[in-house]
Order: sequence, then structure tokens, then C-alpha cells
Amino acid sequence: MRPSPVLIALAGLALLLAACSGDDDDPPPAPVLHEAARVETLETSDGLRLDARHFPASGERLVVLLHMYPADQTSWFGFAEELQSREIDVLTFDFRGYGASDGEKDPGVADVDARAALAFARDRGFERVVLVGASMGGTAAIVVAADEAVDGVVALSAPAAMSELDAASVIAGVEAPVTLVAADDDLSGAESLRDLAGRAGLGERDVLLMAGRGHGTELLEQPGRETVRGWLLDFLERVWGQ
Repeated sequence: MRPSPVLIALAGLALLLAACSGDDDDPPPAPVLHEAARVETLETSDGLRLDARHFPASGERLVVLLHMYPADQTSWFGFAEELQSREIDVLTFDFRGYGASDGEKDPGVADVDARAALAFARDRGFERVVLVGASMGGTAAIVVAADEAVDGVVALSAPAAMSELDAASVIAGVEAPVTLVAADDDLSGAESLRDLAGRAGLGERDVLLMAGRGHGTELLEQPGRETVRGWLLDFLERVWGQ
């Protein structure tokens, strides 16, 4: 007996509903591994677990790399390897809701996640720490550095304010050296750079405005990337006296 059109329609509807309901039950993405890094877990003050990678080196100096929206920690892996080759330890991690980290995406509390990374660094005995953030990560880095002791802060294309994060209101209180980088045709990034630099009273050696439209970690991949990489390495040399 051939099934009736009604039964066929009901069966099709059931499959469609099952497919839609399954979207919310999808497992989180598998953690992205890197042969030069160790898998670590960060614990936030509000009880979330963040997926992290430690690129071990000398164990004396640590750079924490904070990713931008909508990228994840893998966007920093290339630069992390370069720093590791220079005997600098590196920590990358996924903000909440990204990669294999717990929680929902919320740029307004990116500073909470960044503080978890800094707490991890202290727990591991690192006293010489620099925060390097791209876009959202840069804003979070500035906010955290305003009331946490770090050796330096680098912000690539960081918004002056993003959701509840307000770097503009606190950057003048950052006691550590700060350097800002953006591209001139990334209009929002360039405008924020000028705003933040003015509020912090930064001089020419602390501000790099590149040609092009690159944003955040894109600046390390597009034309002019060697200038940006050299700028960041020179900054680390300056703050750490290498």
C-alpha cells in the first residue's frame, strides 16, 4: 500500500523539526591542537572554562595574545611560533563562546576572560607579562592593564569602546608602556587609535598608523606585515630591555 500524501507530509515535517532542534544540541567544536603548544584550561571568575594554548619557551617572559571578533586563538598561532622561537613564552586562548571555550559570546565581559589569562600566568610563576590584543582583544587588554600590573600593552585596531568595555575612559590610568597600531583605511580603527593615543598622551614611537584596510591580526598577514611584526618585536625589546 502506498503511503498517503498526508503521511508523507507529516514525515517530512518531523524530519525538518528534528533537524532544526538538533542545531541547539550540536557538540562544541573540537579543540584545535598545535604541535608546539600545550593544551591548557583557564578558569574565569564567573565559573567558565576557556580553552587555551601555552607555547613554552624560556619560562621567564610571557606574551598573552588576545584574539579579535570573529576570529579565535588560531589567528595568533603564527605570531606565537615566532615569539616562541625568540625564547618568549606565549599564551593564547579562546574568549567565551569561541572555539571550545564555555559560555556564549559576549564582548562586554572580554576583560573577565583576559583576567583569567593573567591569573593563569601568575599561577605559573610569570612575573614579566605583556598583553597583546587585536580589536576586541586590544580593548580588553587596555581595560585590564588599567588596574593590573603588566609590563606592557599592545592593541591592534582596538575600539575605544566595545559593548560594556570602555578603554577610552581608563587608558590614561595605564601605568605600563602602551603601543597602538591600526590601518588608515580601517576608518573606525584609525579613529579609535587617535582617540586613545590622545587620551593616553602617546608619542610617535608609541603609535603606528599603517596604510591599508587591515584590521587586528590581519595586519600581521597583509602587505606591511613585516613593519607591524618589527614594531611589535621592538616594543617587547624596549619594555623588557633585551
